[in-house]
Amino acid sequence: MSGEKILIVDDDRTTVSVMQLYLENFGFVVTGIACSGAQAIEKTKTLVPDLILMDVNLGAGLDGIDTAEIIIKNFHIPVIYVTSHNDEKTLGRAQLTNPYGFINKPLRESDLKTTVRFALDKNKKHPAKKDTPLLEDVLHQVYNLTPAESRVVSRLLDDPDVEAAAEALHISISTIRTHLKHIYRKTNTNRQTSLFHKIVTGPVAMMMRNSDT
Repeated sequence: MSGEKILIVDDDRTTVSVMQLYLENFGFVVTGIACSGAQAIEKTKTLVPDLILMDVNLGAGLDGIDTAEIIIKNFHIPVIYVTSHNDEKTLGRAQLTNPYGFINKPLRESDLKTTVRFALDKNKKHPAKKDTPLLEDVLHQVYNLTPAESRVVSRLLDDPDVEAAAEALHISISTIRTHLKHIYRKTNTNRQTSLFHKIVTGPVAMMMRNSDT
């Protein structure tokens, strides 16, 4: 018996029943079931599961990807997406949240067991640093950048190519350029080189370093 606690987030009762049966047969504890994004966030807060199985499509309200982003950012709990969506746009959005895996519907018992076990083992070896702020959070705190603007900066720091950033973030090049205009104004810079220099040598870098000490 492994005993790790797993929260299931899915609005399809049949899928939930099958998933719960499989997980309990594997020795895991299904600590809770949520059928909406709001319920998932609340149950995560109160139950503190070891892992969350998140359906991508939750119907009305927050979808699974938006819900996972909030949970990962605030509670640092690993998420596996359970999905029947294979389109590039949906998968691209999901990948940006750094999930611990994907399981396709209809569920296969072997896939569920392998993916869940891998995610739990990975999180034990490399747990999220709960005290280290995300770069995007610090950019908001220091320069009042919006989440979208912060994601643009974070992406461009990895690769300054605007076209590649637009493709990776699934937005248009013109949207990237519009974000950059706002970013330059808020950071009092006028080009990527001066923006990057300010970030890696200024208060953002200092706050990131201090959080690691």
